[in-house]
Amino acid sequence: MKVVTNSTPLIALSNINRLELLRDVYRSIYIPEEVYTEVVINGVGKPGAVAVETADWITCQPVTDKDQVLILHNRTLIDLGECGAIVLAQEIRAKRIIIDDRVARQVAIAKGLPVIGTVGVLRVAKTQRIIPAVKPILDDLRSHGTRISDRLYYQTLAVERE
Repeated sequence: MKVVTNSTPLIALSNINRLELLRDVYRSIYIPEEVYTEVVINGVGKPGAVAVETADWITCQPVTDKDQVLILHNRTLIDLGECGAIVLAQEIRAKRIIIDDRVARQVAIAKGLPVIGTVGVLRVAKTQRIIPAVKPILDDLRSHGTRISDRLYYQTLAVERE
């Protein structure tokens, strides 16, 4: 299954030393150069930089049509990493794109891409019995600065209890 992600899930999960959840759920992940630059090059010394650079299950694949990334960026004002991820997901016909930003999610959905967020990945990991519970990881993410709305947090916990 081809899965593309933007920077936020990589950084958030690296920040709590749980980046491997992406590998455990999807086996491999694709990122565009824009995400690699944001996380590894510009993120030197920050969470995710070394982990993403050394993860053999993360493939940095350049988008073929760089102009589409810039056009999308200029039309939507979402960041270049998200634009690159959306364009790459289209080009490689990804089965899933992991993206958290609301506007970027809307753009990806409008382009027909199947979207999931970081919290959704946790729910899949729980369903696949990779993790025993979502709540401790959600709490860890929130305590390390990942923005998860109260609505999504409590909605996720309600689903977990079912």
